[in-house]
Amino acid sequence: MDWRALALAAVASACQRGPAPDAVRKPPPPTVVSAESLVAPVLASVHAKISLAAPPWQLDPLAFGAHLFAALTPQAVRVFTLPEGTLAFEAPLEGPRGVVGIAGGALLAAGAEEALRIEPHAKRPLALPPVPFLPGTLLLPERRDQGFVWAVQTAGRLLVKQRLERDPLRTFEAGVTLEGYDGGPITVLRDGSMLYRSPGGVTHALPEGHPHPLKTPFEVWRLLPGWRIDEAWAVAPDGRVELWVVTDTGLVVQKRFQAGAAPFDAAASSAFLALVLVDEPGDRPRSFRLAVFDNDGRKVFERALPPGPLEAGEDWEVRAVENRHVALGETEPYVAVGGPGNVEVLELPGGRRVLAR
Repeated sequence: MDWRALALAAVASACQRGPAPDAVRKPPPPTVVSAESLVAPVLASVHAKISLAAPPWQLDPLAFGAHLFAALTPQAVRVFTLPEGTLAFEAPLEGPRGVVGIAGGALLAAGAEEALRIEPHAKRPLALPPVPFLPGTLLLPERRDQGFVWAVQTAGRLLVKQRLERDPLRTFEAGVTLEGYDGGPITVLRDGSMLYRSPGGVTHALPEGHPHPLKTPFEVWRLLPGWRIDEAWAVAPDGRVELWVVTDTGLVVQKRFQAGAAPFDAAASSAFLALVLVDEPGDRPRSFRLAVFDNDGRKVFERALPPGPLEAGEDWEVRAVENRHVALGETEPYVAVGGPGNVEVLELPGGRRVLAR
């Protein structure tokens, strides 16, 4: 028998014997399971049962002016031109508090050390003294005068009229304690009057005038101006919405509808009401969507919002909702949704994307 036959015989014999005993008995490598992978599903289940809907606090990181849009970041304000959707400039702002549209189409961004007034077509902002800001302060426009802005200190029920001038000695114009105000939702109607929540309903008053308490069984979570000077939107924590005609003797319900889910944030313009809604099944991850309604309560636009970050870590609640805010353009039909991390501006009613950052 030659060497070729011997080699073939050896191979055949090895195949008949099968694999070596060590290869058969060798156990598979152990699976390494991290502590994070074990804890994450448990935390996700716990967090899913904690509601983030209808928060008592209100933030204003987004705002529209005339052909302008501004978004706050953790250390700056970014200003975009519309309808181009291009970045006009980014201005440093230490400790950003909020941004609001003021009379005349300008914007005001408030920070810890200064406020920045942003005019249409300006290449840079005008630095002003800081707006007095305590935890829970809201910025509201003084619709009758572009030289002022309202700072509502919800904890102290105080309404501060801030003069928008460089002169720090004339920063404050007036401080008014809001009679009956419970520290909750408040808005400025289009005639410059205030509407705010109070025991048993709401109160309507000019800042310098006599308050008129108005009774309603509606559970108010947010108040927003309607398209007429005597109208207001009221939103409940469960997503119910009413459009009121506000008089000194009572409230007349013009429209009433259900948004379809609990709200997280809300905005209004002369043409639209926009809500960020949150669906919380309790046993599954929550989801957010944007819904826009016209003045007749008809839904004209809706879209699901992208999933947020994994709900883990000590600051999971902050990260889960930081990019879920909404704003509406007053002079142009735009809606913005997002926050410090990312933001989109869409044209209404079709939803064409104008910018995404």
